[in-house]
Amino acid sequence: MPVTADIENMIGMLNESLADAAKHDRGTDAASRRLRKSLSDIAKECKTVRAKIQNERN
Repeated sequence: MPVTADIENMIGMLNESLADAAKHDRGTDAASRRLRKSLSDIAKECKTVRAKIQNERN
């Protein structure tokens, strides 16, 4: 998968998290838990893409 597609995937993941972010702002605890999980998944994806880029350049 090209890096561009990886970045687009992460953007999609962030966009999907917007609804839970809004619910978190209103004080919904369940949305907060979902949002933390989404952000954790996005962070893992970032690390994977970063490693992929680094391996391609070495």
